[in-house]
Amino acid sequence: MRKLFSSKGKRNSKKVKIKKYIPYLIIIPVCMFLIIFGLSSLLKMELEDAAAKDEYDGLREIFLSTPQPQETPEPQETPKPDIPAGDSDGDDGDEEDDEEDEAEEVEPLTMDELARINPDFVGWISIKNHLEYPVVRGNDNDRYINITFSGQQNSAGAIFMDYRNSKDFNDNVTIIYGHRTRRGMMFSPVTSYLDNSFLRANPIITITARDGKTLTYRIFSAKQTDAWDAAFSIGFTDPQNAASVFPNAPANASKFLLLSTCTASDDQDERIIVFAALEE
Repeated sequence: MRKLFSSKGKRNSKKVKIKKYIPYLIIIPVCMFLIIFGLSSLLKMELEDAAAKDEYDGLREIFLSTPQPQETPEPQETPKPDIPAGDSDGDDGDEEDDEEDEAEEVEPLTMDELARINPDFVGWISIKNHLEYPVVRGNDNDRYINITFSGQQNSAGAIFMDYRNSKDFNDNVTIIYGHRTRRGMMFSPVTSYLDNSFLRANPIITITARDGKTLTYRIFSAKQTDAWDAAFSIGFTDPQNAASVFPNAPANASKFLLLSTCTASDDQDERIIVFAALEE
């Protein structure tokens, strides 16, 4: 009896020890899963950011180096020198071929070509030294949150106009959205406008519309708010007393541009809005 009792006691002791480690046997795999999931998510974001940067850097470089139709001067004929036959040294043909080859290395990227790449293209937005991107407008405000200009699935998304706006930028209020990214892409520079010194140094936004028309807006204010701010619901074609909704709005302004992006906060509803008025 004593032996039997002793064996039973040992078995019970082993069960107690096993139960003691059960929580750890559950917690450790869960922690490992969370770590792996977090690392894989971080790697995915890094790869997406790199892909988005390559895409937009490529578009920017080619577009800015391509003379757009409204900027192209009328071609002028230059009289050719009268070179007698036989005076050529025989190298001119090779030089011309080399020049043609260099010219064909990069295809020009005009407004028409951007529209061919993406029919939703409505214009190009520029803040000198800080921001250069094509602007699109989808059938809703969800389409380009995770889709790039070229149509690739990517968390960087695209710079897009509110779907309720007119594509020709003729509304009294035009809203353009963009993400803030860790690499400083997309609308990341917009967050800097909360600093008044940055605003004073970089007050101009230029929009080149799809039809080639250039619109110049001057920034007059910026604020941190949320997705329910009244600025997002003001009428597009008939703004209801914009001066009372847009902080420090110029009294004589009739057309406005709003740039909206998210903040670094975990609050998904926080927004930074930059307010600009069209210079007419």
